[in-house]
Parts: sequence; structure tokens; C-alpha cells
Amino acid sequence: SPQQVRSRIGYVEQETPVIPGTIGDNVRFAHPDATEEEVARALAAVRLTEAVDALPEGLDTSLEGDRLSGGQRQRIAVARAILRTPEVLLLDEPTAQVDGITERALQDCIADLSARAAVVTIAHRLSTILDADHIVVMEAGRIRAAGTHTELLATDDLYRELVAALRIREEVVALA
Repeated sequence: SPQQVRSRIGYVEQETPVIPGTIGDNVRFAHPDATEEEVARALAAVRLTEAVDALPEGLDTSLEGDRLSGGQRQRIAVARAILRTPEVLLLDEPTAQVDGITERALQDCIADLSARAAVVTIAHRLSTILDADHIVVMEAGRIRAAGTHTELLATDDLYRELVAALRIREEVVALA
């Protein structure tokens, strides 16, 4: 049924909405029966535990107003999507609103999850997808090229230009 299919998919959209309520309500949105341990594990995976613990009401902190940065909202959305490991995780610009350190944390979380689930990521930030098993380069709404990062560097001019424009170098990637 459509409900069974939806229950197997986690989705994080670029505009990372939060629902009225608390941080805990937001993380548990799709799984209101989630345990404290499951919520804690999801928040730890997106490296949000310290920020939540620092709030006077912790998980019970209301999200009314602008209490969270865009990056924190995005991490709550990822925590919501991974609370119960989905079979397929769809990510639309998952690191668009985060700094470099948080981006690395989210990449680590996604890499860990990809060992247990299929992950499909839409991204303009190439650093988000460098480690992907398969990258599809789109141009004007059409598939231009596909392959690994190394294959695309060797075979596709546009991909090489994008990498060069962002100053992503192989030696930097090797150090990460």
C-alpha cells in the first residue's frame, strides 16, 4: 500500500520545515512511539546532542520563533528521517544550510546509514557527493554523465570544471 511504501522511505527536503511543538515532537514526527534511546541515537548521529542538552528544556524546548539556526533545523530534519533506519533515504541538498564542520558530521552520518540503506542525494555542493558510489551529472534537465568521482574527473569536462571551480582537489579529499 502507499502507506507501507512511505514507511520505508526517509526524506529530507532542502527547506527543512519544523512543525509546531518541541524538538522531541519534531524528531518523533513520523514515529511518535520512538523511545528516548532512539531519539538520543538520532540526535547523536547528526551531532546535535550538545546543542539540545544546552537548552533549558532539552528535548521539550518549544520551536516557536527562531530558536534554531538553519543548520540545526536541517539536522533535526535528518534526525527525523533516520530515527528508524529507512530502506531508502532521499536527501535534497542536505548540507545547504550548514557550516563545514557540520557538513562533515552529516556526511559521516549519511555514509554510516548508506551501509544499511539506499541513499539518493540531490546536491549542488560537490563535497556532499564525492564519496557516492554513483554520481549522475545533470545539465539542462538531462543526464550528461554518470560514474564515480574519479571516473567523472577523467571523462566529463563539466564535472571537472565544477570541481575546479570549487577548488576541490584530490589531495584534500584523500586527507578527509
